[in-house]
Amino acid sequence: MQAQTSNSPIPIYIQGQKKSFDSLPILRDGRVFLPIRYISEYFGAQVTWNDQTKTVTVKQGSKTISLQIGNSIAQIDGKEVSLDVPAFINGARTYVPLRFIGEAFGRYVDWDQTERAVYIDTDAVSSTMQMSFGGKTFNVKVVKVFLNNPHVDLKIAYGQNQIGLTESLLSMAQRSNAIAAINGTFFRAYETTNPKEPSGNLIIDGRIEHLCFRDKPATTFGFTKDGRADIGLIGMKIEGLYVELAPDMEPWIMDMGWYVGTINRSPQYWSTVGSINLYTPKRGSTTRAYNGGTNVIVRNNTVTQVIHGDNVSIPRDGYVINIYGSEKKYEDRFHVGTVLRYIDNYYVYNGNPDIWQQGVIEGALSAGPHLITDGKITVNPEAENYTIPKITEYSMSRSALGLTKDNKLLMVTVSSAKIEDLATIMQKLGAYNAMNIDGGASSGLYYKGKLLTTPGRDLSNALVVIRK
Repeated sequence: MQAQTSNSPIPIYIQGQKKSFDSLPILRDGRVFLPIRYISEYFGAQVTWNDQTKTVTVKQGSKTISLQIGNSIAQIDGKEVSLDVPAFINGARTYVPLRFIGEAFGRYVDWDQTERAVYIDTDAVSSTMQMSFGGKTFNVKVVKVFLNNPHVDLKIAYGQNQIGLTESLLSMAQRSNAIAAINGTFFRAYETTNPKEPSGNLIIDGRIEHLCFRDKPATTFGFTKDGRADIGLIGMKIEGLYVELAPDMEPWIMDMGWYVGTINRSPQYWSTVGSINLYTPKRGSTTRAYNGGTNVIVRNNTVTQVIHGDNVSIPRDGYVINIYGSEKKYEDRFHVGTVLRYIDNYYVYNGNPDIWQQGVIEGALSAGPHLITDGKITVNPEAENYTIPKITEYSMSRSALGLTKDNKLLMVTVSSAKIEDLATIMQKLGAYNAMNIDGGASSGLYYKGKLLTTPGRDLSNALVVIRK
C-alpha cells in the first residue's frame, strides 16, 4: 500500500466504493475540493448558483449551506462559519470544500494521509496485496476500520457466549452482525475437552471478564465506546470491597477488602496449591471449577449462600467467588448477608492512561508481543516472556492489530511470516502502534460476509466490528 505522490489523483470512496470523476478532485492548502455537481450527485443535495454574487447554495432537507467564491466566511442555516480555504472556480467549474459540506450534512468524511485518499461514510475497507523485502514475498490481507466514524463500534466476541467454549470465526461474525472480524487472543486450543480457555485477558462490555494473572502486565489492545483505542503494556486486577458486613462478622474485616487471583479461569491453570477465583455469567451457567472448593454465591451484590462442591451454578444477577486450597483461610470473610462490590484496576506501564479506566474502557484483549511502538519496530518476544519457537522463530500464519496515527484500526493476516517480518509489514502498512495476536491455525479475517482468511479451527474469542 504505497503512499501516492503529491501529483497523483486523489481517490474518493463513498461507503467503501471508489468513485470515478471526469474532473479530478483538487487538493489545495491541505483541503480536498470537488466540483459542486458531484456534491449534488453523491449527497443527494439541491444546488443553485447565483452568478451575480458568485454564491453557491447547497440544500439537503432542512439544511442550507451558502458559499461565496473567494470568501472564507460561509453560512449554515443563516449562521456564519469560517472556512480554512474558500470555494473557487477552476476551468469553468465551481469547487467547494468536501469535508466542510459533508460534515455540515452529517456525513463522516476522512482524509487518509497514508493513501492520500478521501473516505465518505465508510466504516471499513479491505485490501489484499503482496509485500516484498529481505528477499521474501508476503501475502497480506488487511481490513482497515475507521474508528472516528461515529457509526462504528468494536466488540469482543467469545465462543458460544461462554468463556471457555469455542466457535467458528464465521459464526461469531455472523451472529454479531459484524462488518469485520479477526481472531483474538491465544487460547488452550489443544485441550481435548472444554474448557478451551483464553490464555490472555479479556475485557467485555466494560468489565474484566477473563483474568489470567492479577497484576501481570501484558501487551493489550483496548477500545472505548467513543472510538478511541490503544495498544499498551497493561496490568489488571480487581479490588474487592465490603459495603456492609453480616451481623456475625468482626468489624475489623470491613477495612481489609478481598482479592481475586483470576476471573472466569479454571483453577488448575492458575495454581495447584490454592487460589480465589471469580466466576461471572459470561462463564456460562456453571463455574466448571472442579476443586472441591468453597463457593460464595453473590446475588445483587449480597452473599446469599456459602456452599461446598464442584461446578456450581452462577446466578445471572451476580457471581461466584470460588476459594480452595491454601486460600480457604479467607472463607470466613464471606458470610451470608454480607454486601460486596468489586472494581477493576488497571496499571498502565506503557499506553494511554485516559483509556484504561473502569467506566471508560469498553473492551480489550491481551496477547503479544508488541510489534510497533510510536512508529518504530520494537518487537522483542523474550522481553515479554515469549519463548516458544512458534512465536520467536517459526515462519507461520500470523495475525496482528495495528493503530495508525489518525485512529484507524488495521486488522491484518499474513500467510507465512516470522514475528520480525510481521513487525515490518505493520510498519509498512502505516501502523503507529501494533501487536501480534493469536496465529497459526487460529489466524482468520472476515469482511462483509466473507472469510478473507479462513482459520483452521474454531476459536475462543474474536474482535468484531459492527455498526451502531
